[in-house]
Amino acid sequence: MTFASMPVRAEGHVTVDKSRPDDFIDFDVHALVGGSYIMENYVSCYPEISDLNAGMGAAFGVGAGVRFNIRGYLGLGTELNFTRNAAKMDMAVVGSDRNSVSNVFQRNSYYKVDLPVYLTFMFNLSGTVKWNVDAGMYYSYGTGGKQKNTIYDTRANELGQLMMSVTNYKADFYNDSRAFINSYHRRDIGIHLATGLTFGGHLKVGVRAHIGCSNIAYSTGIVKPSSHTLDFLGLVGWQF
Repeated sequence: MTFASMPVRAEGHVTVDKSRPDDFIDFDVHALVGGSYIMENYVSCYPEISDLNAGMGAAFGVGAGVRFNIRGYLGLGTELNFTRNAAKMDMAVVGSDRNSVSNVFQRNSYYKVDLPVYLTFMFNLSGTVKWNVDAGMYYSYGTGGKQKNTIYDTRANELGQLMMSVTNYKADFYNDSRAFINSYHRRDIGIHLATGLTFGGHLKVGVRAHIGCSNIAYSTGIVKPSSHTLDFLGLVGWQF
């Protein structure tokens, strides 16, 4: 055995196992819960927007994963996940005559399927606990969703009196030209980062981040804003 192939040991167990694994394939099912966020550049695109606050919405889903074990410490993983996501945004829009102000409260809910592919590095913290660090890319495809807007318009009339009206406006989340400012493309590509622990070879817990690299804003207007997704999810699963 050469020095490069020798396992690294700590406290009586192999921390970095460079030997060939007994099982080439591991399979798991899991549940996901966390938050989703859509990053926008509306303020720089539209000077009429005087204030904008975007917030993270709840996200949850289910999925299954497969890992191909190349060495005891190295594997190639992929998953198929279905998630329900949400995002919210509030903004104030001032009219060009400065005599009107609109407050927009937007709530988005959307569904997507995502497929991450990543390298996973595994370390034995003890005889029964394994730590994994994953890095790779993901592809997602939106399956449906809704954009809901409540718009409060306040305007001063000729007598200086304030007049207010309320409008409720709905559109599809994906590929809908009727959406307020923009809707979103179904396809997204980004970075997958994750880490977690496996207890007893079966129980999995972890956290992950999906950082969108694609501009998913679907706009038919002259101004073309940009939108990027950002998801943070916790994972609980069972490995077979």
